[in-house]
Amino acid sequence: VMTDAVVPVKTLREILAIATRCSYNSLTIDGDTSTNDTLALVANGASKVKPSSKDTRTLLEVVTWVMESLAEQIAADGEGARKLIIVRALGFKNDEDARKIARAIANSPLVKTAIAGSDANWGRILSAAGYAGVTFNPANVDVFLQKVAVCIGGLAADYDEASLKTNLDSDEVQIRIVHKGRGKGEARFFTCDFTEGYIQINGSYRT
Repeated sequence: VMTDAVVPVKTLREILAIATRCSYNSLTIDGDTSTNDTLALVANGASKVKPSSKDTRTLLEVVTWVMESLAEQIAADGEGARKLIIVRALGFKNDEDARKIARAIANSPLVKTAIAGSDANWGRILSAAGYAGVTFNPANVDVFLQKVAVCIGGLAADYDEASLKTNLDSDEVQIRIVHKGRGKGEARFFTCDFTEGYIQINGSYRT
């Protein structure tokens, strides 16, 4: 990621750390990581413009937006993927707890295959949240798929399953898990569905 502004290295590092947390570090395809991926933020100074403090905040916002867009595109282009999945966790004790919840859901093969099959299996979502290492009462949790409540207070909600299944055929699926309480923590993760194509690509990767 490059800017032609004149920005000190220290400021670039601060911007990169913040932008990475909500973009590439909020991205998962299958939970595995690569040994050779590299991310760099470069300021070549070609414009000779030195941003003010206010301009630096704007630069942070724009760099973050660019990196979030790139992370979203990577998720949508996952091996064999047909659907981009965006997981949001809200209302947990703090942002770190919300991140653990969102990451667990985004990494769950059972969640990802359910979405591939347009199956509103909210139990898999709640189960993944349950093993994320965060203490919470399922009775205080609501789950939404494509903005439709499928679970209220840890129990099945009343919804039109046929209509939701059609909605889940979309190429972008929104999963939202909300903890009802005083918590302000929130997080978002980008991922994709698991299809037969994932096995075909990775099963013959070296050859």
